[in-house]
Amino acid sequence: MRENPAITRRSLLKGGFQARHHISSAVVVVLPARREELSRRLAEMPGVEIHAGKGSRIVVTIEGPGSGMLGETLTTISMMDGVIAANMVFEHIEGREDESK
Repeated sequence: MRENPAITRRSLLKGGFQARHHISSAVVVVLPARREELSRRLAEMPGVEIHAGKGSRIVVTIEGPGSGMLGETLTTISMMDGVIAANMVFEHIEGREDESK
């Protein structure tokens, strides 16, 4: 894992970088009988926040310094016992440098 994913080769070649913050939403499909337990476990994960849960679905947001971190977190979630699927729905990037410069 890279120490600071906000620094990219492109940003270094362009003479600087601006910190980025990535936010994504995801729907986690779980065994209905384990939703409460898995909601607690998800809420304990760094960068993960629970927004809703009903039946077999849990809606979460994942925040971090880069898409890679978000993807790693989503992969970790999808591998949890009792999780059927974990799908990213949307990703937003704040503080993105202007690519046209």
